[in-house]
Amino acid sequence: MKKVFLILSCVILSFSLISCTKKNKRELWIYTSMYKDMIEMMKEDVQKNFPDMKIQWFQSGSEKVAAKISAELEANNLQADVLMTSDPFFYIDLKNKGLLLPYESPHTKNIPIYLKDADNYFSTQRVPVVVMAYNRTLLKPDDAPKTFKELTDGKWKGKVVMASPLESGTAFTAVATLSTKYGWDFFKKLRENQTLSTGGNSAVRQKLESKEYPVGIMLLENILQAQSQGSPLEPIYPEDGVILVPSPVAIFKRTRFPEEAKQLIDYLFSETGQRWMIKANMYSPNPMIPPPDNAKTFNFVLKKAFPWNPEFAQTVFKDHQTIKDTFAKIMFE
Repeated sequence: MKKVFLILSCVILSFSLISCTKKNKRELWIYTSMYKDMIEMMKEDVQKNFPDMKIQWFQSGSEKVAAKISAELEANNLQADVLMTSDPFFYIDLKNKGLLLPYESPHTKNIPIYLKDADNYFSTQRVPVVVMAYNRTLLKPDDAPKTFKELTDGKWKGKVVMASPLESGTAFTAVATLSTKYGWDFFKKLRENQTLSTGGNSAVRQKLESKEYPVGIMLLENILQAQSQGSPLEPIYPEDGVILVPSPVAIFKRTRFPEEAKQLIDYLFSETGQRWMIKANMYSPNPMIPPPDNAKTFNFVLKKAFPWNPEFAQTVFKDHQTIKDTFAKIMFE
């Protein structure tokens, strides 16, 4: 009996120690929609700057990250400490629900005011841009479309592919921007023109490189990465506007390590942190940081970009589900 009691005591003690260790584990969780190869590039340097903290990453598309966060909140078991996705509208929702911790990093002083939350709950940490692309083995430069609007012309029937806003946060921003500019008739004409909407930006790249489609709507970063790997894709900076996708970073209020989370934010906005974004073929919101290799300058992009301001962001946030439902009805039914 004494032996059984001793064994049970040891088991209980072991479980207690495991539970205590888990509770006291110094982990900082980053939930992000950045591509896995980008995380692999930078995570060693990030970890080096936090020797006393284990930096953990959860990576998926913006829509799936949002779904995971919503499920964890529903279960009262939110694991994320820091959020970095390409769905700027999700941050408005989190702010309105009182789930974020305000913090203004000293490294954000050069970032344009319209790319920062007025109350410092989040700030744009990188700026992916949506442009058009074409396969140069199928089209000559002079034959490629010059504007988004041109894609509704009959000459592009069955020749255009784009990501789905139901799966990609950047595609959602593109749809919200273009529907604001041209109305839903634009997408009705794209549907009549047999435009394919599928997957995320990687799916668009695959369709273009396999020569299934000569033209696509996609992220510039995917085009630049493809070119660095010998791909025949070429970017088109549309004359009717480049689409900005301000991608913020924020701290969850529930974090057990607010000071370390703030230090992480400082790192991400530092020159070192921002140059990782450039290496990943995205623009820095800091105009003092140079653009990615083989990309136009950020000032060039801003001059050609569709307007981005808090009013637009609030309107899209309010109509978020309606935009998705309307797009799905037009393009998929």
